[in-house]
Amino acid sequence: MKKYFILALAAMAAMAACTSVNVKDETPESAIRFSVINHLQQTKAQTLPYTGMTYPTSVPFGTFAWWTQNTWTGAAADQSYVFMNNEQVAYAAGVWAPASAYYWTKSGYITFASYSPYTAAGADNGYSEIPAYDVTKGFVFNNYSIVADTNVDLMYADLAANCTQQTNIDGSQVLDAGDSGFSGVPTIFNHALCQLNFAFRAIGKKNPNVDRIVIELSDVDIKSIDNKGTFTQNNTVRWATNHAANTTDYDFAPASALTLNLLDGTDPAVVAATDNYTDLGVSRILMPQELLNSADAIATTTDQLLTVVYTVKIHYTSAPADESDPAYWALEENIATSVRLNNGGIAAWRDNQNITYRISINPYDTRAVTFDPAIVPWTDVYSTDVVINGNN
Repeated sequence: MKKYFILALAAMAAMAACTSVNVKDETPESAIRFSVINHLQQTKAQTLPYTGMTYPTSVPFGTFAWWTQNTWTGAAADQSYVFMNNEQVAYAAGVWAPASAYYWTKSGYITFASYSPYTAAGADNGYSEIPAYDVTKGFVFNNYSIVADTNVDLMYADLAANCTQQTNIDGSQVLDAGDSGFSGVPTIFNHALCQLNFAFRAIGKKNPNVDRIVIELSDVDIKSIDNKGTFTQNNTVRWATNHAANTTDYDFAPASALTLNLLDGTDPAVVAATDNYTDLGVSRILMPQELLNSADAIATTTDQLLTVVYTVKIHYTSAPADESDPAYWALEENIATSVRLNNGGIAAWRDNQNITYRISINPYDTRAVTFDPAIVPWTDVYSTDVVINGNN
């Protein structure tokens, strides 16, 4: 069931361009309300910082609105009369409200465009400037930067066009508001960025004299990742980035080493590849981008890479059975390896995608041990001339 929050807005009495509209009907039932919701990401329910479709009460959002005498057509003239100009809407005392009161006009229509999180001057949360809404382009986030280690979930709401008091007070006429108990302007947020996750498993077949194999994953990094770009809502590919100029690395190291068991000590049977992935437990919200694809050798300074550091620990049947014995692990090998992030059928990261890379680690070479028998040629040895005489 979709969940909504009521947003009680109060109203200004004057429009832009010196045009006035009658907003004197300041009765409680005329207060503008918003039903706030966010779309699920495409691949699975979001894990952080928000859960499912519930918009968080701790995050204010910004709202623009325009009044039109007739219905909104998407023409430039529709933005002539500004009703709200980047109003900050915050949650307090059980309601969402801006600093001053907004009420429904007695005539005409109001169209709303909202984004999240709110910014006043474009100097925080990754914004380089205040977002803008254009009837042709939709929302534009110009030169937006991913702020390190903050997981800011940049979002934009579907345009709520041609709203009136009647269509937004009556819950039966508002998108899914009837099942939430709230009614108001449908403010449905979409994720403008993407979220990246990793899941790992150990695969392979054991050698006959191996009782157990453990892989301990200690570090995961992604390198040369685009971290700045411009978002244009109505473009087919919404983000434009400059890979040559704006990249950084991100650490996905787990809080403690992730242990993957290839073989259980009590079950030495051959283990084939399965779907038993273990989530790394670290997620990051990142910039959507194209992933480089090349047949050339990996370029560590420019290619978008996944780097994994892990230890392979092997227990042989002939080794001590007590794991506390220092000789229990007969072999421990530390390995660091890198692969391009365009592996696994993912050519690009797109907005509103919750992407999980599923990584299989095989401690063995995929080729079975075979033999190539051959015989070293005989070494020819000759004696000196031995003469046998008839009288010998």
